[in-house]
Amino acid sequence: PSSRDAGGRVKQHRVWIWWALAAMLAWMPSASAQGPAGVRKQVEASMRVTGAIHIAADGSVEHVQLDTPDRLPKGISGFVESNMASWRFEPVLVDGVPRRALTKVSALLVGKTIGGGQMSVSIRGADFSDDTVVPATQQITGRQLRPPAFPMSAAEEGVQGTVYLLVKVERDGTVGDVSTEQVNLRFVASAPQMDRHRDRFARVAMAAARNWTFAPPTEGEQAAQPYWIVRVPVDFTFTGPLPYGKWQVYIPGPRTRPGWAPDEDAPGFSPDALAEGSIHMAGGNRRPKLLTPLDEA
Repeated sequence: PSSRDAGGRVKQHRVWIWWALAAMLAWMPSASAQGPAGVRKQVEASMRVTGAIHIAADGSVEHVQLDTPDRLPKGISGFVESNMASWRFEPVLVDGVPRRALTKVSALLVGKTIGGGQMSVSIRGADFSDDTVVPATQQITGRQLRPPAFPMSAAEEGVQGTVYLLVKVERDGTVGDVSTEQVNLRFVASAPQMDRHRDRFARVAMAAARNWTFAPPTEGEQAAQPYWIVRVPVDFTFTGPLPYGKWQVYIPGPRTRPGWAPDEDAPGFSPDALAEGSIHMAGGNRRPKLLTPLDEA
């Protein structure tokens, strides 16, 4: 079944995600500290879906092509394509003239319980960066990015999570500052316990990042900047990257922003829409500007 909200956005309610959530709650011995109702209000399931969007000269969407749609759960490809087809972008200008454009997209799908064993699925955020069309000399790349050690206390308790870092890169490629933007945990416990685990993951990730070095851009408009801000997701996992097309169950953390970070992100952006293990330039000046509001973005 599907329905449209007052803003015209399509929503679907699916039962299959509920079983992943139920399995998670079943094996979490500490979940009872807050009670089942409190825990279920926090738990989300997410999936990152990638593809390409053909944008018309007037900013409407001509065509959506998802990557390997056959690997997505039943109904998801149609849901995503129908939503993206209704998006509208600010017209892409080339020498002041609106032109057709092609952009990559990485969209974050989020499912939440709505009762009765069902989930509401929505698109929370999207990223339109495309490093393949930007020469390497105009990008920031990593020279030495040694990953952080897994916190022993978290490993002993079976806690996994992802830390989304904001890193200020100086002109010599060293790290001038680093901050944690968000920490999502794949673990359910009391609020104080989860705060402690988020803090542990954040501290070890930032400690490792302070020793990272980068290769700054040497050409293009970015080369003259006094410094650069990049986002680097750091995943703490026992099993490696989640296969494409699989739901991931987690507890989202609060989002914060340091004073030296960009004032605004591209519309519809969410840090957890970014792929782990990669470097993403902060800010959306070079990307298509999405005008359509996304759910919860």
